[in-house]
Amino acid sequence: MDFLLHLVDQFGYIAMFLFSWVVFVGLPVPNELAAALAGYLSEWRHFNPYTSFFFMYSGLISYGIFAFMNGRYFGTKLTSRMRNGSKSKKLIENGEVWLNKYGPLAISFSYFIPGIRLFMPYIAGTTRGISFIKYLLYALPSAFVWGIIYFQIGRYFPKSFQALLEEVSLKAGIIFVILLIALIVYGLFFTMKKSTHTTKWKKVRYRK
Repeated sequence: MDFLLHLVDQFGYIAMFLFSWVVFVGLPVPNELAAALAGYLSEWRHFNPYTSFFFMYSGLISYGIFAFMNGRYFGTKLTSRMRNGSKSKKLIENGEVWLNKYGPLAISFSYFIPGIRLFMPYIAGTTRGISFIKYLLYALPSAFVWGIIYFQIGRYFPKSFQALLEEVSLKAGIIFVILLIALIVYGLFFTMKKSTHTTKWKKVRYRK
Protein backbone atom coordinates (compact mmCIF):
# COMPACT_ATOMS: atom_id res chain seq x y z
CA MET A 1 0.00 0.00 0.00
CA ASP A 2 2.76 2.45 0.98
CA PHE A 3 4.65 1.55 -2.19
CA LEU A 4 1.62 2.41 -4.35
CA LEU A 5 1.15 5.75 -2.60
CA HIS A 6 4.84 6.48 -3.15
CA LEU A 7 4.34 5.81 -6.87
CA VAL A 8 1.49 8.32 -6.90
CA ASP A 9 3.63 10.96 -5.21
CA GLN A 10 6.32 10.41 -7.84
CA PHE A 11 4.33 9.92 -11.05
CA GLY A 12 0.73 11.09 -10.49
CA TYR A 13 -1.69 9.66 -13.06
CA ILE A 14 1.04 7.52 -14.64
CA ALA A 15 1.23 5.64 -11.33
CA MET A 16 -2.39 4.56 -11.77
CA PHE A 17 -1.39 3.04 -15.10
CA LEU A 18 1.49 1.22 -13.38
CA PHE A 19 -0.74 -0.19 -10.62
CA SER A 20 -1.82 -3.09 -12.84
CA TRP A 21 1.80 -3.98 -13.58
CA VAL A 22 3.07 -4.29 -10.01
CA VAL A 23 1.97 -7.93 -9.85
CA PHE A 24 3.99 -8.68 -12.98
CA VAL A 25 7.23 -7.47 -11.35
CA GLY A 26 6.62 -9.74 -8.38
CA LEU A 27 5.04 -7.47 -5.77
CA PRO A 28 2.20 -9.12 -3.81
CA VAL A 29 -0.40 -6.43 -4.48
CA PRO A 30 -3.92 -7.58 -5.45
CA ASN A 31 -5.41 -6.05 -8.61
CA GLU A 32 -8.50 -5.18 -6.57
CA LEU A 33 -6.42 -3.00 -4.27
CA ALA A 34 -4.77 -1.24 -7.21
CA ALA A 35 -8.13 -0.44 -8.84
CA ALA A 36 -9.73 0.68 -5.56
CA LEU A 37 -6.73 2.83 -4.72
CA ALA A 38 -7.13 4.72 -8.00
CA GLY A 39 -10.72 5.48 -6.98
CA TYR A 40 -9.63 6.47 -3.48
CA LEU A 41 -7.05 8.91 -4.86
CA SER A 42 -9.56 10.50 -7.25
CA GLU A 43 -11.79 11.34 -4.29
CA TRP A 44 -9.33 12.18 -1.52
CA ARG A 45 -6.29 13.56 -3.34
CA HIS A 46 -8.27 15.59 -5.85
CA PHE A 47 -7.30 13.66 -8.96
CA ASN A 48 -9.85 13.83 -11.77
CA PRO A 49 -11.99 10.65 -11.47
CA TYR A 50 -12.41 10.20 -15.24
CA THR A 51 -8.70 10.60 -15.91
CA SER A 52 -7.86 8.33 -12.96
CA PHE A 53 -10.14 5.59 -14.22
CA PHE A 54 -8.81 5.95 -17.76
CA PHE A 55 -5.21 5.41 -16.65
CA MET A 56 -6.12 2.55 -14.33
CA TYR A 57 -8.21 0.84 -17.04
CA SER A 58 -5.49 1.39 -19.65
CA GLY A 59 -2.95 -0.26 -17.36
CA LEU A 60 -5.24 -3.22 -16.79
CA ILE A 61 -5.85 -3.72 -20.52
CA SER A 62 -2.21 -3.18 -21.50
CA TYR A 63 -1.15 -5.88 -19.03
CA GLY A 64 -3.71 -8.25 -20.57
CA ILE A 65 -2.48 -7.48 -24.09
CA PHE A 66 1.14 -7.98 -23.03
CA ALA A 67 0.30 -11.33 -21.42
CA PHE A 68 -1.76 -12.46 -24.44
CA MET A 69 1.05 -11.60 -26.85
CA ASN A 70 3.58 -13.46 -24.72
CA GLY A 71 1.32 -16.49 -24.67
CA ARG A 72 0.89 -16.29 -28.45
CA TYR A 73 4.63 -15.92 -29.09
CA PHE A 74 6.03 -18.45 -26.58
CA GLY A 75 3.10 -20.87 -26.60
CA THR A 76 2.62 -23.56 -23.97
CA LYS A 77 6.32 -23.40 -23.05
CA LEU A 78 5.54 -20.20 -21.16
CA THR A 79 2.57 -21.56 -19.21
CA SER A 80 4.58 -24.72 -18.44
CA ARG A 81 7.29 -22.61 -16.83
CA MET A 82 4.66 -20.68 -14.87
CA ARG A 83 3.41 -23.90 -13.22
CA ASN A 84 6.36 -24.04 -10.81
CA GLY A 85 4.28 -23.17 -7.75
CA SER A 86 1.43 -25.44 -6.66
CA LYS A 87 -0.96 -22.48 -6.45
CA SER A 88 -0.11 -21.09 -9.90
CA LYS A 89 -0.28 -24.61 -11.36
CA LYS A 90 -3.81 -25.08 -10.04
CA LEU A 91 -4.93 -21.64 -11.29
CA ILE A 92 -3.53 -22.27 -14.77
CA GLU A 93 -5.12 -25.72 -14.95
CA ASN A 94 -8.49 -24.27 -13.90
CA GLY A 95 -8.15 -21.54 -16.50
CA GLU A 96 -7.41 -24.09 -19.22
CA VAL A 97 -10.39 -26.22 -18.21
CA TRP A 98 -12.72 -23.21 -18.27
CA LEU A 99 -11.41 -22.03 -21.62
CA ASN A 100 -11.91 -25.50 -23.14
CA LYS A 101 -15.38 -25.78 -21.63
CA TYR A 102 -16.81 -22.29 -22.15
CA GLY A 103 -14.64 -20.96 -24.97
CA PRO A 104 -13.79 -17.23 -25.06
CA LEU A 105 -16.58 -16.52 -22.56
CA ALA A 106 -14.12 -17.78 -19.92
CA ILE A 107 -12.01 -14.69 -20.64
CA SER A 108 -14.92 -12.51 -19.57
CA PHE A 109 -15.72 -14.15 -16.25
CA SER A 110 -12.04 -14.73 -15.38
CA TYR A 111 -11.80 -11.04 -14.43
CA PHE A 112 -14.09 -11.74 -11.49
CA ILE A 113 -12.07 -14.71 -10.20
CA PRO A 114 -9.01 -13.70 -8.12
CA GLY A 115 -5.78 -15.25 -9.38
CA ILE A 116 -7.15 -16.67 -12.60
CA ARG A 117 -7.54 -13.20 -14.11
CA LEU A 118 -3.73 -12.87 -14.06
CA PHE A 119 -3.12 -16.11 -15.96
CA MET A 120 -6.06 -16.16 -18.36
CA PRO A 121 -4.49 -13.77 -20.93
CA TYR A 122 -1.44 -16.05 -21.16
CA ILE A 123 -3.66 -19.12 -21.54
CA ALA A 124 -5.83 -17.40 -24.16
CA GLY A 125 -2.68 -16.44 -26.06
CA THR A 126 -1.61 -20.08 -26.30
CA THR A 127 -5.03 -21.07 -27.67
CA ARG A 128 -4.97 -20.92 -31.47
CA GLY A 129 -8.74 -20.69 -31.74
CA ILE A 130 -8.73 -17.30 -30.03
CA SER A 131 -7.51 -14.41 -32.15
CA PHE A 132 -6.27 -11.14 -30.72
CA ILE A 133 -9.46 -9.36 -31.82
CA LYS A 134 -11.63 -12.03 -30.20
CA TYR A 135 -9.63 -11.73 -27.01
CA LEU A 136 -10.24 -7.96 -26.91
CA LEU A 137 -13.96 -8.38 -27.62
CA TYR A 138 -14.35 -10.53 -24.51
CA ALA A 139 -11.76 -8.82 -22.31
CA LEU A 140 -12.53 -5.11 -22.76
CA PRO A 141 -16.16 -5.04 -21.51
CA SER A 142 -15.49 -7.32 -18.53
CA ALA A 143 -12.36 -5.41 -17.55
CA PHE A 144 -14.40 -2.20 -17.68
CA VAL A 145 -17.16 -3.57 -15.42
CA TRP A 146 -14.66 -5.14 -13.01
CA GLY A 147 -12.56 -1.97 -12.93
CA ILE A 148 -15.43 0.41 -12.31
CA ILE A 149 -16.80 -1.73 -9.43
CA TYR A 150 -13.54 -1.60 -7.49
CA PHE A 151 -12.81 1.98 -8.54
CA GLN A 152 -16.13 3.07 -7.01
CA ILE A 153 -15.46 1.07 -3.84
CA GLY A 154 -12.26 3.05 -3.39
CA ARG A 155 -14.09 6.34 -3.95
CA TYR A 156 -17.03 5.82 -1.64
CA PHE A 157 -15.54 3.62 1.10
CA PRO A 158 -12.09 5.15 1.68
CA LYS A 159 -11.70 4.07 5.31
CA SER A 160 -12.76 0.47 4.91
CA PHE A 161 -12.18 -0.38 1.25
CA GLN A 162 -9.45 -2.95 1.98
CA ALA A 163 -11.83 -5.02 4.12
CA LEU A 164 -14.60 -4.59 1.55
CA LEU A 165 -12.30 -5.79 -1.23
CA GLU A 166 -11.84 -9.18 0.41
CA GLU A 167 -15.60 -9.58 0.87
CA VAL A 168 -16.50 -8.41 -2.64
CA SER A 169 -13.73 -10.46 -4.29
CA LEU A 170 -15.00 -13.65 -2.70
CA LYS A 171 -18.67 -13.03 -3.46
CA ALA A 172 -18.12 -11.55 -6.94
CA GLY A 173 -16.67 -14.80 -8.21
CA ILE A 174 -19.48 -16.87 -6.70
CA ILE A 175 -22.22 -14.55 -8.02
CA PHE A 176 -20.68 -14.43 -11.50
CA VAL A 177 -20.44 -18.23 -11.71
CA ILE A 178 -24.09 -18.53 -10.61
CA LEU A 179 -25.15 -15.99 -13.26
CA LEU A 180 -23.12 -17.84 -15.88
CA ILE A 181 -24.80 -21.15 -15.02
CA ALA A 182 -28.21 -19.45 -15.13
CA LEU A 183 -27.43 -18.02 -18.58
CA ILE A 184 -26.31 -21.42 -19.86
CA VAL A 185 -29.47 -23.10 -18.52
CA TYR A 186 -31.63 -20.36 -20.05
CA GLY A 187 -29.78 -20.70 -23.37
CA LEU A 188 -30.32 -24.48 -23.41
CA PHE A 189 -34.00 -24.07 -22.49
CA PHE A 190 -34.52 -21.44 -25.22
CA THR A 191 -32.74 -23.61 -27.82
CA MET A 192 -34.78 -26.71 -26.90
CA LYS A 193 -38.03 -24.72 -26.94
CA LYS A 194 -37.21 -23.24 -30.34
CA SER A 195 -36.27 -26.68 -31.69
CA THR A 196 -39.55 -28.18 -30.42
CA HIS A 197 -41.56 -25.34 -31.96
CA THR A 198 -39.80 -25.78 -35.31
CA THR A 199 -40.47 -29.54 -35.29
CA LYS A 200 -44.18 -29.01 -34.56
CA TRP A 201 -44.40 -26.42 -37.36
CA LYS A 202 -42.85 -28.83 -39.83
CA LYS A 203 -45.36 -31.54 -38.85
CA VAL A 204 -48.27 -29.13 -39.35
CA ARG A 205 -46.98 -28.13 -42.77
CA TYR A 206 -46.50 -31.78 -43.73
CA ARG A 207 -50.09 -32.64 -42.78
CA LYS A 208 -51.44 -29.87 -44.95
